Amino acid sequence: MASSGATEENETSFPTPDFFHDGEHDIGNQESNESIRTYLSSTVYAEEELENLVEMVQRMTLLYSLNHSDWSENTLNIIRIWLLKPSKPMLTVFYDSNMITACLGFPVAPIFDISYFVRSPNQIFTCDSFHDYVNFGTIHNDVDGCLLRILELAYAPVFRNHTEWDDNIKQRFCKALDKFLVYLTGMHFKMSGMTVLYVPYIVRQIPRENISYDPEFVKNLESISVFWATQIRTLLNDKTLNVPNEFVVLEDEYEFWLYRFEVLQALNTQLEQVDVQSIIKILRNSHSVYIKQIDELIYESNYEMEKAMSNIKFLHLLMDPCAEINLTDSPIVLSQLLPKIINLIHFIWTNSEHYNRRDLITGLFRDLSNRIIRFCTEMINLDKILSGSSRFGIKVCNLSLNCCLTYKGIYSFMAKENGKFDSNLSWNLDNAMIFNHVDAFMERLNDVIDICESMIVFGRLDEAESIPKPQFGGTTGPEFEKTTEQVETQFLATLTALNTDSKELILNVHKNDWYEEVLKYRRTVRSMDETVQRLMSNVFLNVCNVEEAIESLNVMLFYSYRSSIRKSYLRQVTEVWLLFCNEMDSASHSLMDRSKLHETWVPYYASRAIGYRINIERLTWLRNRLNSSEWLPNVSEALIALNKFENLRKELDKEMRKSYDEWQKNCCSPALNQKLDRFLLARSKKKKGLLECNIDPSILTICQQAQHFSRLGFTVLGPVRKIFEKQDTLRFVYNSVLQVCLDYNHILAALSEQERKFFRSLIQACDRKIAPGVFKLSYGGDLSDAYIADCAKHTTKLQETMDIYKRANKNIARACEKICNTPMLKFTFTGAVAISIFESHLSNYIRRVSNVLRGFYNTITDLLFAVFMKFQPVIDD
Repeated sequence: MASSGATEENETSFPTPDFFHDGEHDIGNQESNESIRTYLSSTVYAEEELENLVEMVQRMTLLYSLNHSDWSENTLNIIRIWLLKPSKPMLTVFYDSNMITACLGFPVAPIFDISYFVRSPNQIFTCDSFHDYVNFGTIHNDVDGCLLRILELAYAPVFRNHTEWDDNIKQRFCKALDKFLVYLTGMHFKMSGMTVLYVPYIVRQIPRENISYDPEFVKNLESISVFWATQIRTLLNDKTLNVPNEFVVLEDEYEFWLYRFEVLQALNTQLEQVDVQSIIKILRNSHSVYIKQIDELIYESNYEMEKAMSNIKFLHLLMDPCAEINLTDSPIVLSQLLPKIINLIHFIWTNSEHYNRRDLITGLFRDLSNRIIRFCTEMINLDKILSGSSRFGIKVCNLSLNCCLTYKGIYSFMAKENGKFDSNLSWNLDNAMIFNHVDAFMERLNDVIDICESMIVFGRLDEAESIPKPQFGGTTGPEFEKTTEQVETQFLATLTALNTDSKELILNVHKNDWYEEVLKYRRTVRSMDETVQRLMSNVFLNVCNVEEAIESLNVMLFYSYRSSIRKSYLRQVTEVWLLFCNEMDSASHSLMDRSKLHETWVPYYASRAIGYRINIERLTWLRNRLNSSEWLPNVSEALIALNKFENLRKELDKEMRKSYDEWQKNCCSPALNQKLDRFLLARSKKKKGLLECNIDPSILTICQQAQHFSRLGFTVLGPVRKIFEKQDTLRFVYNSVLQVCLDYNHILAALSEQERKFFRSLIQACDRKIAPGVFKLSYGGDLSDAYIADCAKHTTKLQETMDIYKRANKNIARACEKICNTPMLKFTFTGAVAISIFESHLSNYIRRVSNVLRGFYNTITDLLFAVFMKFQPVIDD
């Protein structure tokens, strides 16, 4: 023990390689061979003995693919440290990254296998006693399997062949060991999905001809057989595939029976092995009470294996259609495969010896339902949908809904038809069990569709079209737009929460947490619905006419995609049609109230007809605006309003025709043509000397009304047509005559009585040119343009002469005034001046004044000469 104490004293000065627990295996870099030799001088090991012990450790190390060339100096140094430090009880050797490594403990990183060396604390080894005082071995990643093999093949034979124990103690120990190995064997292989019967190793070593029937040995075998019975019974009772919270499909059912057949076949193979048969023979020869249940379990195992084989044969019929399901890319194609699968399940039901129970067939249909749900779930890309592809979500969910409904319809139809053809087989399966998941999945699909519709309505997330932000007119428009922005922001936050927290719950019918989440979502969306409905009501409170109502409905159209809001939207659409009806009523009442009135600029009958036509066209435009709005949903009031419009249009057309007929009757008199025989001009009886247009005023009114009725589409008939055909000529003659009258009257009105006498000759010359229109020419005859031009020429000439006379008279008067105002004498000096200066000043001033007066005189004579030149032709005559 002195050497042990000396070792402990030196532990404080020797480096400790604990860093190997952290996976760093570079101790050789920190502990050189020189330091080991220095430490070796203070221990009981000689250098040669230490190297021999290291070689023993190397030879006792068993690792997978171990090669002697893999040993490195760093690893050997760690082994030397473990030998030199008795306080370290454990050494482990293993491969780390394809490099053999050692450490004084267990590695922290996962490894495939490991060799371990364990000693008592402060144990000093020698080359002769190393194997006696060290515990060593190799374990790999299958820990319980490794333990089982070591106990069964290494330690159990040693314990059983140990002769120094008392027989009673040895039997009790071996019984406990067998019991432990039985449980360890069952646990180890059960984790691998197998059932392995434990056979004591001693049974394999005993010759078959020397089998003894020692009571204690038989009793020990009976305890093993009891555990066998428990294992076999557990295996045989595992007849159904139970996978909680998962979709078990037909392929899983087929795989289960394959697995069950393999396990049963492996069990029967074990039961037929010589070692197992030896134990059964011992129990039978010793008349054990357990042999009966063993025989029954063996028979049942064979029967269950045949049953599994039969089920596999029939279930295999479903694998090809299920494989076709895996290759389909649309629920529509899946629906086409369902009749074949249902017929095959019915075939299994009627022909299988073991799969003809209703609960098993119900399970197959339930597996088919789960397969449909799994396929539709894989088709629905929630990541894509919740990222903004709302139309894609609605489409794929509707396809999945149709697939589920088709499945239920095909099932019901085939169940009904098979019941007709085979009365012995009543198709009374548990439909609730079959369609429970399908109904729940359809409900989840409706939830997804509701979310997609809300994405379009509240979030404006539509990949098919770009939905613009709602823009309202009027002073309250910004307030309404702010409300829509708040609704959109709130919904996008809700959608983000769904995408983050609840995406995995939506289509998983096994997770009931979705019901709580969807309730929260529905409460939020319900508040948005109420907000939008209030918004619609407030918008239509400010609507004044049909056009504004249509624009408001167009702005809020995408809100109608949601069923809960659609009712409110339809009410507003109904209000628009009622507003159109009110427009028609208002137009009708307005026309009735003004039936005796008309515009001053339009004749009476034409005014009435134009009023009817204007209202018809305005209402027709509103009707066309409503009809062209194809996005407007249909409501019952629309047909009522359209019928009312047609009736009103017919009534207004009738009234317009009535106005035309009354006008025709009123104006078509026998003396209508005589009204055109009147002369063009006439002397005014009220104002002496002036001219008046002698046209009959009714002619102009008739032409004007005929023009309006012609534009309204009516045909002008009878004598009125003759006048209407001369409308342009009459209008030209009327305007020309009116212009002559205006020019002539303007000239005479500008002259006084004395001036008229002065201008008598010129006026008489002009009267002679105008005289044909007063005494000869009429509106019904042919009128030459030369007469109008000649009249215009003479009136213009007379006007020019009068203008010259007026201007000359005015300028002569102004010149006379200046002559009168011109002083003849003007002195600019004061006091007495020399007479010569006075005479010179006076002479110069008189000369200047004389020049000024002479200029005024010349101006007057020029003006008089100009007037004379205008009158000279008349004077010569």
